Amino acid sequence: MTAPIVAVRLRALGDVVLTTAALRSLSLAFPEAPLHVVTEPRFAPLLEGQPGLTKVWSVPRTNLATFTTAFALRALRPGLAVDFFGNSRSALIARLCGARAVWGYDMRGRGRLYHRTVPRVVHPGDDRREYAAASLVRLARAAGGADVPAFPQLVLTERMRRTGEAVLARAGVSDPSRTVALVPAGSWATKTWPLANAARLAIALREAGHPVVAIGGPGEEDVLARLSALAPGTLVLTAPDVAALAGAIAPLRALVGTDSGPRHLAIAFGVPTFTWFGPAHPDAWTPADPKHGLWRTSLPCRACERTTCPHWNCLPGLSAGEATALVLAHLERHGR
Repeated sequence: MTAPIVAVRLRALGDVVLTTAALRSLSLAFPEAPLHVVTEPRFAPLLEGQPGLTKVWSVPRTNLATFTTAFALRALRPGLAVDFFGNSRSALIARLCGARAVWGYDMRGRGRLYHRTVPRVVHPGDDRREYAAASLVRLARAAGGADVPAFPQLVLTERMRRTGEAVLARAGVSDPSRTVALVPAGSWATKTWPLANAARLAIALREAGHPVVAIGGPGEEDVLARLSALAPGTLVLTAPDVAALAGAIAPLRALVGTDSGPRHLAIAFGVPTFTWFGPAHPDAWTPADPKHGLWRTSLPCRACERTTCPHWNCLPGLSAGEATALVLAHLERHGR
């Protein structure tokens, strides 16, 4: 096939990173077909300049932008569209772009907008989950994509490198190859480790000779400030966009903390990680690679996927002392 391909993945940071394996599947299977990727403006800088992508379409979250983009894509006369996101906006873009074949997940309602669908998840067992990148590659392969490892990968572009170096310098990171990033906040309150524990871990890592830089996203400035106050000497890093964040993470020794977008960026750049899991299932968000270690609660309600919890005691069950021992052992085995 030589007709253009449209791939839709609107958000969020970690999920956009995970989709890179599926995009690689399409680009390798159809090397002569221009591959156009549709995402939201915040995430476009992450994909721009990546191998195999012809153009990244930046689409604001408005009805006007949704329909304008869909009809602009029609001028390309695409042969294939794949919706890797699966909400109403992404399904409309995939269907209205005029592709001869539209693929997506068999989700209620919007699944009717696709010509062909695959199951959203395929769990290998009662307490097992399919890795999110594997689910995305499975959809790409069903649409004709190549068989590739379900592992996210990003190439460090010049923009990422340049802006990342500036962000690290502004944070006071003098030797990234020795520095460990700590992600204290989570996208859900239930995924966030108690801040006092995170501070004690930061202190212990510094005492063991590992400079620590705390990383947070928009709206997490207060968490970072409080962590820095509780653990003096902890550096604080915020980035102006995802390209700069990616460039800042790529040269680090390791990244530890909550399951988060920065963690998936680290995985895509081969940076070792260590993560704690309570309400989220580690199988769904961790590749089969020993340099990405984890702690998982033993509570029977684990992997509940609840964003709020009346008794929340899964992550508090990981003490700062236990976390320090686990992280230091992991760094000894896998740290750069």
